[in-house]
Amino acid sequence: MKEPLINVPDIICQAFHHIDPRVNGHGERVAYILMQMFKDKPEIAPQEKQNFFMIGLLHDIGAYKEAEIDSMLSFDQDDSLEHSVYGYLLFQTFSPLPEYANIILHHHHCNAQYYSVPISTYHRSFARILYLADRIDVFSQSHDTKDLFPFLENYKDSIFTLRDVRWFQETNEKYHILEALHSGSYRKELAAYTSTLTFTEEQIHSYLLLFIFSIDFRNEYSALHTAYTVQVSRSIANTLNLDTTSCKIAELSALLHNIGKISIPSCIKNKEDYDSYLEDIYKNSTQEITRDILKGNVSTEVFDTINQSFLLLNCWTENKPITFTPAPAAEVVALSCLLSNSLSLESHIGVHCQQSLLSFLHNKYRSCSMDDTILSSLEQHYNQILQETRITCTSLSDTYRKMTQEYHSLNMVLMHYNQKYQ
Repeated sequence: MKEPLINVPDIICQAFHHIDPRVNGHGERVAYILMQMFKDKPEIAPQEKQNFFMIGLLHDIGAYKEAEIDSMLSFDQDDSLEHSVYGYLLFQTFSPLPEYANIILHHHHCNAQYYSVPISTYHRSFARILYLADRIDVFSQSHDTKDLFPFLENYKDSIFTLRDVRWFQETNEKYHILEALHSGSYRKELAAYTSTLTFTEEQIHSYLLLFIFSIDFRNEYSALHTAYTVQVSRSIANTLNLDTTSCKIAELSALLHNIGKISIPSCIKNKEDYDSYLEDIYKNSTQEITRDILKGNVSTEVFDTINQSFLLLNCWTENKPITFTPAPAAEVVALSCLLSNSLSLESHIGVHCQQSLLSFLHNKYRSCSMDDTILSSLEQHYNQILQETRITCTSLSDTYRKMTQEYHSLNMVLMHYNQKYQ
């Protein structure tokens, strides 16, 4: 595959468009403001500018665990920090930039001194700039931009530094940032910049994990859903001795196949809610959102694999004969989806469902007139596949629980000291 497999920034931008209309495009606009502010800073290395851009794009990555968008969009200086806490934990655990996680933690009230998480002067300075860009965008979306600078002046001695405010003013005069944000023309400049960004394969994988787990980790029931799918698809592909390229396609497709679920509220309190959530994930509307997010942002092979896996799942649901020959990777992803749906954090990958699940799948293959070679391989190696999944996902389960504990611990600090913000 000669074309790039993944366009990470555009996938993130497109996915964020499907969350809440009030924050539609917020991350990309903040990233754009930072991009322009650092453009004429030759002392900052290009890689560091790229890192700052990605932090701007993802700075609210923890906002979709809790319903706190109202607070995010307010100008009350006692606004909530919960999304900053969770974003910090996600960034520290999964992103390729864990050393920058403290910036996420401090980006709203970046003068907070009481956290046990250390932050350098350099990172604190950027946290202030990030918060400045954040407030500029929020203000500009709901107020006349001519009132922006008087607003910033009111806080220049407490929240924002005079130097940073002047820096933005000068950059805006040169590059017309506010005008571009208002007209929407910033998107062309953003696309031109993101086309120059370079990521290693490991960085791409880490950014995707960060983004996917920001969705899955919203509650204990969905926490490992994608992880199960990825691990099962990896194990099946290996047992089939697929070539390296096909294995990579299957793994990336499993990772991204239900990114459209970002549009679904995740209020899951029991197994019944989780079953309903799974049904919503595989509805045509959610599948279409996944296609919208990924179209043009992943290689043709990955996109077609995901699309074929959807078609297979729909045929199995409706007991309709398939009218195409699915690629092995697509069949692997579809099987992995069904298998992962029967697993949960609570069950610790129960083996008891083996016979009923395999019987169910054999019936589906017969009703859909499908060759069962891959299914037979899955059946032959079923216990091995579950064992490999158990080992990998138990470790991730421990990570989820550790993050949850630290989240509550840091929020206890927030609860006791929130009134100390200046």
